[in-house]
Amino acid sequence: MTHIHPDLLEDAQQRFGELHNVREVMTKRESGAISLGRLYAYVQGAQDDAVQDILGRDLKVRRVYRSLLQKSALVHMPQALAASTQDYPERHADGCHIRLQASRAQSDQLYLIVEMSDQRRDMPQSLHLFGPDETMVRVALPAARNGVIQTIIERNSDAARLLGEPKTEIFLR
Repeated sequence: MTHIHPDLLEDAQQRFGELHNVREVMTKRESGAISLGRLYAYVQGAQDDAVQDILGRDLKVRRVYRSLLQKSALVHMPQALAASTQDYPERHADGCHIRLQASRAQSDQLYLIVEMSDQRRDMPQSLHLFGPDETMVRVALPAARNGVIQTIIERNSDAARLLGEPKTEIFLR
């Protein structure tokens, strides 16, 4: 019988859960099921409406997607350590700074600004948000200019809501 050291038990349970989810996604034969290859291509930036649709309704596929993304992300920002007094807290990690700024021209819009300190590294093309309620949003990013990426999101969008939540986990890919 295999014994797992108590300090490693939580990590082992998480890894076994991830493997179970991958195995279940790979063996699903129902209508609308997707292959792991298609899911991986989506992680890498491919556009696929079927994958996007199933991510919105299948928690296990979303968990596998998050696991694949975690292994290939340029930047990972785990949950914020403390709540912020701002509506949209700034987030910092590994040479990256993410913030939202209100648009002066359109009150229902926000500027999403991603600043990368090292301009020699690959620039992210997408922002992936995972909320504490296991919702997920992917935001396509335009090309960077001098290490700064700027795009507009709607103030009432899921992306804005998740960026305002300190417990949201952020990946840049």
